[in-house]
Amino acid sequence: MANLRDLRFKLRIVTAALGVLCAAAVGLLIFMYMDAGRQEQQFASLHSQVQNNRGAMVPPQTVEDRVKQAREEIANFYMDRFPASDSSIFVQLGKLASENHVHLNAATYKTADADIPGLQQVVISASLSGGYSDAMKFINAIERDKMFFIVDGVSLADQTAGVVHLNLSVETYMRGGEQ
Repeated sequence: MANLRDLRFKLRIVTAALGVLCAAAVGLLIFMYMDAGRQEQQFASLHSQVQNNRGAMVPPQTVEDRVKQAREEIANFYMDRFPASDSSIFVQLGKLASENHVHLNAATYKTADADIPGLQQVVISASLSGGYSDAMKFINAIERDKMFFIVDGVSLADQTAGVVHLNLSVETYMRGGEQ
């Protein structure tokens, strides 16, 4: 009988160990099942990111077409905004002064090579006289003109009887610099 008790005891231990092993296996299966759901979500998320990034990619031919278009737009900008001669600059300044009822008393200019190939920088120092509102309209017209002008500075030289005398510093560019 002692053998039978020992056998029963050993069977109970083996049964308990197998029960614990089965419970651990069931827990592992549940954990893996829940983790598989998360992996499917991660896969779906990554898949949608890849699809979005594919839509953002630009084919090489499109890039080449855009570069070509940008070069054409730059060339058109240079042709429209930058004159080929210094006389064009002074004709335009005279025209703007006439339209805005101011008198250009004197103007001097200096040219220098610009940082951009194919352009020369032209710095103009001018003195003008006219009514205050006309002078302001003239400066506004210079800044808004189709020809590219940058007003660097304005200083009041004198004011007498409603007429202001201004010193004006303007910068522009001219095509034909070193290439």
